[in-house]
Amino acid sequence: MRESLVVIWLLCSTAVGSLAARQPSARADSLQRLLATTPPDTTRVHLLMLLAWDRTDDDPLAAVRYGRQCLRLARQLGFKTGECRALLMLGWAFLRSGNYPTAVQTQLQARRLAEAIPYAGGIIHADNALGYAYAEQGRYPSALRYYFRAIALARQRHDHVLLTPILGNVGQAYLEQGRLDSAWHYTWEGYRYDLRYHDQHSEIGDLSLLGDIAARRGQQLEARRYYLRSIARSVGMPVSYALCRSYLGLARLAQVQQPHQMLAYARQALLASEQGRYAKGVFEASGYLAQMMAARGDSAQAYRYLAMAAGTRDSLFSHSRQVQIQALDFSEYLRQQTLAEQSRQATAARRQYWGRVALLLLAGSIGGIYLLLNRRRLQQQVAFAQERQQLERRRAEEVLAAEERERRRIGADLHDGLGQLLSVVKLNLGALRNELEPSLRKSQRQQFGAALDVVDESVREVRGISHNLAPYVLIKRGLAEAVRSFLDKIGCASRLHIEFEALGLEERLDPAVELVVFRVVQELVQNILKHAQATTLSVQLLRQPHRLTVLVEDNGVGFCPTSLAGQPNAGIGLRNIESRVAYLSGTVHIDSRPGRGTSTTVEIPLGPAGAAGRGQARPDRLKT
Repeated sequence: MRESLVVIWLLCSTAVGSLAARQPSARADSLQRLLATTPPDTTRVHLLMLLAWDRTDDDPLAAVRYGRQCLRLARQLGFKTGECRALLMLGWAFLRSGNYPTAVQTQLQARRLAEAIPYAGGIIHADNALGYAYAEQGRYPSALRYYFRAIALARQRHDHVLLTPILGNVGQAYLEQGRLDSAWHYTWEGYRYDLRYHDQHSEIGDLSLLGDIAARRGQQLEARRYYLRSIARSVGMPVSYALCRSYLGLARLAQVQQPHQMLAYARQALLASEQGRYAKGVFEASGYLAQMMAARGDSAQAYRYLAMAAGTRDSLFSHSRQVQIQALDFSEYLRQQTLAEQSRQATAARRQYWGRVALLLLAGSIGGIYLLLNRRRLQQQVAFAQERQQLERRRAEEVLAAEERERRRIGADLHDGLGQLLSVVKLNLGALRNELEPSLRKSQRQQFGAALDVVDESVREVRGISHNLAPYVLIKRGLAEAVRSFLDKIGCASRLHIEFEALGLEERLDPAVELVVFRVVQELVQNILKHAQATTLSVQLLRQPHRLTVLVEDNGVGFCPTSLAGQPNAGIGLRNIESRVAYLSGTVHIDSRPGRGTSTTVEIPLGPAGAAGRGQARPDRLKT
């Protein structure tokens, strides 16, 4: 008896609550008053959106009107997030009215916009709504695909508020497929999230769904408890779909045990669906009542409920037709917006294309001007470099020519001046010794002999120095004979064993090449005599078609070529060799180690290459 009183109280309270839901709520009245004083800015967008959501369940037509105003204002303001949320709300309004094609179209557009912004919450909302639309049409695999995509993104972002209603929708899809364990798992998880995050709207729907699952499992008492809890929580809430499901669930449970209450529950389900304009609930409840009356043999009552259902159907059809008209108008609006957006994108693409073409042309022009200027600059640099090289060549030629002239002058002065004086001294000493010889003692004769010997040695030394400074053999007989003559004199004056070999030098070389190579050989041999402490010397001259190779080797103490880099006064002779060879565009390679002797290789290019090289000669570092 007490339970029956509770049920009657619930029936009365929910009926009153549903009647109140037909009119705008106090919250809607407050929002409308705020809307009247709000300028057209983002705040007005939010107010319109709240009004639309508030009327989605009880009056989808009003929700569509507010949603379109919200969408239009958001687009005028360029408020992309507001535009996306307005599209999401409109999609739900079309879902509630049963216009699934327009709902899917709207949600897809909202999702594309959410991806472009980007707006992760909008993507989650859109996927959930698309899943719900497919589930309402019985396409559960497609619905689950959208649901799970929304769940994955919500969990990735730890957005439990958005996750809460989706879990119950998954449970509903599994229930419709007969997978009760999966349905219970997801619905119960969603219900726990409802309680944790205080989502009463989702909580009412999940309680009703848990009742359906328990009823399908045969757990009638547990199912009844969930249904009653859902109805109690829905007082004053615009949740006609949950109320219809709960009352129909109670009617089915009471069909066997409490037939008198079964009809009351079924009538209440029909009333809640009518008042909430829930088309699917109206047809389910009226069909159930007509079926029950026919089963009881009450044809008059069955016909009355069928007639009532037909009348309600007509009324709902009229309302639905208005929503359909709004939907068609909105679809055309969306199509026009899409065409306008495509036109804007095409215009932007054309502008971008021509902008890129202009930039390419500008870049090409700038690049051409830069290349032209750079070419001129490079030509000037080449001209300056050639002029500098010519000046360096002239300087090197003048230095070498001046050096040779000075050598020849000094050699001539020694030969003609000091040499002649020494000859006169020798003649005078000889004449004096002849005059005084009868009266000279033996020691005096020896002193005269020693003096004459010194004078003879001095004459020979002056003659040798003169010949070295002015190598007449080189001028008359060529490089090979000049080097041979020089080495012969070195061999006579020292204990050094000298080997000399010349190949391919039957014809004379360029005078400048012969002179430079001869001076290089002189410098190398003088370095060996001064520093190497060698007992064997080998000099080779090898002429090839385009190259002259000079190889000078000794078995002396050797040295470390790199150690000369840090000594400012060391290696002057080597630097002289380097500068002379560089004048001929040649290279010098020294291979030496302490205790292992020294091998010096000089390579001089011949022919046109050598002639050209002398015009571009620069001193190179010694290669070791």
